[in-house]
Order: sequence, then structure tokens, then C-alpha cells
Amino acid sequence: MSLYRDWRPKSFAELVGQEAVVRTLSSAIASGKLAHAYLFSGPRGSGKTSAAKILARCIDCVNGPTPTPDNTCENCRAILTGTALDVLEIDAASNRGIDEIRALRDAVKFAPSAMRMKVYIIDEAHMLTKEGANAFLKTLEEPPPHAVFILATTEPEKLPLTILSRCQRYAFRRIAIPVMIERMREIAAAEKIAIDDEALSAIAYRADGGLRDALTMLEQAAAFADGAVTAATVELAFGASGRTYARALVDHAIARDASATLKTIDEASDAGTDMQVLIRGLIAEFRNLLVARIDPALLARDLAPDDAQAAVRRSKELTQAQIVRALRLLAEALSTVRSSGNPRLELETALLRFALAAEDPTLDAIAARVSVLEEGTPQRAVLQPKPAEPKAPEPKPPPAEKLNSNGPVTIQKVRSAWQSIRTRVEGERQSLRTQLSRAVPDAIEGSALVIKLPNAILADTLKDNAKMIEDAIAEVLGTPLRVRFKVEAGCAKNAGPPPPPDDPDELLSYINERIT
Repeated sequence: MSLYRDWRPKSFAELVGQEAVVRTLSSAIASGKLAHAYLFSGPRGSGKTSAAKILARCIDCVNGPTPTPDNTCENCRAILTGTALDVLEIDAASNRGIDEIRALRDAVKFAPSAMRMKVYIIDEAHMLTKEGANAFLKTLEEPPPHAVFILATTEPEKLPLTILSRCQRYAFRRIAIPVMIERMREIAAAEKIAIDDEALSAIAYRADGGLRDALTMLEQAAAFADGAVTAATVELAFGASGRTYARALVDHAIARDASATLKTIDEASDAGTDMQVLIRGLIAEFRNLLVARIDPALLARDLAPDDAQAAVRRSKELTQAQIVRALRLLAEALSTVRSSGNPRLELETALLRFALAAEDPTLDAIAARVSVLEEGTPQRAVLQPKPAEPKAPEPKPPPAEKLNSNGPVTIQKVRSAWQSIRTRVEGERQSLRTQLSRAVPDAIEGSALVIKLPNAILADTLKDNAKMIEDAIAEVLGTPLRVRFKVEAGCAKNAGPPPPPDDPDELLSYINERIT
């Protein structure tokens, strides 16, 4: 028999992770205040059906009604084995129509054959058809005194309000990760399954709050393993969950390591990891960092103790604004996937925008940089090239830049911000879009930006709007620059930085130059 069936809770004391539900039901039974209809709602594997069977035994135990059925009397044993005539389990997924509900409505009128009460446990109650729900409503509204209905569902919002209003509702929570790990550890010890804590955590995270799923995976991993069950065994048995990659990507994002970020995404893709699932995993990881900065105690339900401590340590590497920005970028990536159809590209773009925030001209990136200065959080060092052999000093070129409060305004910075400058100008005058799409920032000469254009007609048009372009440059860069236009045939159509070099050392220097 399966582990989850062998270890199904037989009393409220064994129902883990649902203390509020247990306390309320036990108090009601002890005081004799039984309702005629209950609704148990919550995620799968959280104990709804088990609680319904326990409640049935509480009602019909020979020593009952009692919150602690003995599970040894004739009635309790019949309910445990599923042979009790007066306790009926109905699967609403396969008995959802009006004919089945009419049959139930006719049968409920008869008194129980052997027990104190008739108990109807209706699983997956949200699967009832509209007609079936309407037929059931009359019985639920005026049930006979000897009948109790217990509805279990994962989607209570799909039930008609008329049914919801006639039931006492009990919301079952996702079972906390530490509680699930401890329960699996107890069961593994009793079943003589050798498993380490890391593997228990890996199973608990995969189960997503459902103990039944966790026990099924524990049993499968034990059968798969040749010896003790480890985290590697779990990965082999169920495939990569993406959580390992998500945590690695968070570390790379904190370190601003663009190269390692792309490499890890490539490894995850080769391993068959669903990129949308990976994006969601990253959102969960950054959410944990945000919670760790605000109130670390709230992580107790969602993470194993070691993982909660690690989240607190990692959260200190980022400001709150930086974490919020990462969440926004990833949420935008997840939303854009639906239209772009390329989740890997969206993930790479979001993480690189976060890692290379120093050259991102958008307002949220600027706000994140300001928050670092305000909070005094030390920035991670940018990538450093391998030390090269000393070379003879080269003559310095004449300065072709202008200083502002954020450092020198170089042609590289103008090119990086050119799209934002264009957006501001085109927002005021859309007719300039064609001309600006052909314009290329070429050089900074003194306090003037030289812009190349392929012909004199385009140049003349932009000269007439030079003031508007200069205002946009001052707004984006924070430094006023005059604009001059130069006509040169064969000019590139779109502005952009020069292509990165092939040599690895030069590439690192190129990335550092762009970040700083």
C-alpha cells in the first residue's frame, strides 16, 4: 500500500499543519454544536478528505460524538475500511449531473441503518454541474436531522454562492515547508528509509504545500535510490526543478556577473528546464529576499530553516529598491513571454538589465542606483579582466568629453542613452521618427555632440529641431550639450555601441567600461 494511504491521519491530532481547523472543529464537536453542512477548501494534499473522514468517525463513533474517536469500535473500523453503509463518499467529478444528485436527494430521506448519523462526503464538489448544484441546493437548505454533508474542494469560488452560504467553511492552508520536512523525517525513520535533510527539502519544495504529493515522491525516490536518498537522487528521479538554477542566477545577479548568468541559463535550457517555470522560480527567490529584508520571521512557513537563514544573508547584498526592480523586471518578462513566444530571451534580457543597471537609462534603474547611495550598501565589484603584462605607456588622446555630476559624458554614454533621447523627442514630434532612426551619435567635441546623417535633407530637418533634441539630451544625461550635424554617406542606420571584441580579456574590459 502507498505511503500516503498507510500514513493517512486517523485523528485530528495526526492532522499536521491545520491547527486552526482542528481547534475549531474539536471545540464544536465537544460542545455538541454540529452543523448540517461543512465546506473544506484548500490546495490538494492539504488534508481535506482526511479531515472529512475523521469528522465522520467523530460523529458516528460508539463513544461519540467526540473529538477523539477511538478508531477501534465497530463503527470506526467500518468507516476506516470504507464499508460503512451510513458514511458515503461521493466523487463529484464522476457523479456531477442532475440524475446522480436526485438519487442522493431521494436516499438521504431514509434514516441511517446502523449508525447515529448519515454522513455524505462529496469530494471535488466544484465539479458539480449547474443543474446538479441546483438540485442539491434544496437538500442542503432543508436537510433531514440525521444527515451531515461534508464538501471538499480545491476551487470553492466555482461553487454557487447559494451553496457556500449554507455551509460552515474551513480553509485548509498549504502545509509549511518545515512542518512537511519534519513529518517526512518521522515517516522515513519509521519506514527505515535513509534520506538526508537536503533531499527532504528538495521533495518538500516540489510538493508545493501538499503532504500527499510529498509522501508519494518520498516513496518513489526511495524505490529509485540505490542506498540513501540524496538531493542528487531526487534530481535524477524527478528531473531538474529549476530551483537550483534559480538560486544560482540570483547569486550571479547579486554579483553582477553577466557572463555567468548567460552560462547558467544555457545549462538550464540544455537540461530541459522550462524557462517560464524558471522565471517563476526566480520571482519566488527574489520575493524571499524582499521578505527577508522586511520581516525575516515570515519566511518560516515557506523555507527550510537553513534556506531562510541563507535568504537573510543574501538579502543584505541588495537594497530594497534593487530587489523590487528585479521583481518588476522578471514580472514584465513573464508577461511578455505570452506575446513574444521566446521565454529564454525574455529571461536573459531581464537579468542582464538588472546586472548592467549602471548603463540602463530608465527611471527605475536610476532609482535603484540612487537607493544604493542612500542606503550605503556596497556595490559588488564589476568583472575584472585578468592581469595583463605591462605595456609601454601610450600617449593620451586629447579629451573629448564633458564632465557632469555623474562623471564624464562620453560618446559611449550618449550612444547607450540615445534610444531614451529619441523617445523623448519623438513623444513631442512623431514626424521626426524617420530622421532620428537614421541619425548616429558620432563624437563629442568640446560641449557639442556631433550627429552623423546620410544626406543633407535629413540633416536640415533635424537642424530646425535642434533645440528640442538638446533639451532631451539635457533631460536624459543631466548635462546640456549642443548638437551639430554632419552629413556622411553610408552612415549606419541605427545608433548603438560598437560590437564587443572577440578576445576574452578585451571583452571583460569592454563590459567594465560599459558598466562604469
